Amino acid sequence: MRHASLFVAFSFLAFLPAFAAPSCGTYQIVGNQCATTMTLGWATAGLGTDSIVEWAVPLTVSAPVTFQLTQLNSSLGASYTGYFGVYASVGGGPFQVYTLANSSLTTLNPGQGIIIQVTQVCFDPNCSTAPPAGAVANMFSFQYQVLAVSATDMAKVYTPLLTVRFLSGGIVTQEEQELAVVGTPAKTNFGVGSVNEAGTPANRYGTPALPFDVFSVTNPSSTQSITGTVALYDYNDNIVATATIPSIPPLGAVGYLLIGRFAGDTLGLFPSSTSLPAADLDSQGVFHGALLATFSGPAIFLSQEFNGNAMLNLVVF
Repeated sequence: MRHASLFVAFSFLAFLPAFAAPSCGTYQIVGNQCATTMTLGWATAGLGTDSIVEWAVPLTVSAPVTFQLTQLNSSLGASYTGYFGVYASVGGGPFQVYTLANSSLTTLNPGQGIIIQVTQVCFDPNCSTAPPAGAVANMFSFQYQVLAVSATDMAKVYTPLLTVRFLSGGIVTQEEQELAVVGTPAKTNFGVGSVNEAGTPANRYGTPALPFDVFSVTNPSSTQSITGTVALYDYNDNIVATATIPSIPPLGAVGYLLIGRFAGDTLGLFPSSTSLPAADLDSQGVFHGALLATFSGPAIFLSQEFNGNAMLNLVVF
């Protein structure tokens, strides 16, 4: 009888519904909540810039939503293992240095929001040490895990907005915004349908200012490096120039000017001597074309254009 009772008990348990498991659909299950990641792949703070991240939870969610910082990286990603933090104010609180180790959970109730302002990147607790060789001195990236009680609530959570501001004497001169990438990035091919760049070295980065383009690539993988290639096209589908993007370490990032400012400029993907076809230039000497980028693994790819006093986010598809 004892064995029979055990059999009945186990049979009963086998048919019990999983009350503790939330309904998460395609989201991950973490404990008794649904989870996803949200990545802000390219932000800057210091050297005349700061970054503002806005988190908000709509009134229509049924329960509080929690945000947990899971990655905070320099441009070197996992290849750099030294001290790294950001000098920031969270929710209007006092500025202090935050690292991955001393960050805490942020839980927002329905209808609440919070702003994080980052003003400096730090390679020591006092934010006074120069960055290691190869690092972009003011660049950082965030990755958060977001937790909600159901897939329905998760789908309602606003994607965080990052505003990068360029400052002069405390006054904002230019700014650009990006939305976080939600979930695990899967794309390896990207296109920018509108690339506008001064056509010749003589009128590039001069006065009057003609447009020039920049882009950034973040490797979201925590284990694999990625490489890439880019091709610049005219609007007759001719390849004007090609270049290779060197290996990007796990969780690392790179940023480039499309064309360098001077000979040997390491920020330039294409050398400063690059001249674009005269047949593709408009009356101001500006080239108009498209850019295609291909990577060996999933990437986060962003592109902007500086045009006079404006900084424009370019459409990436």
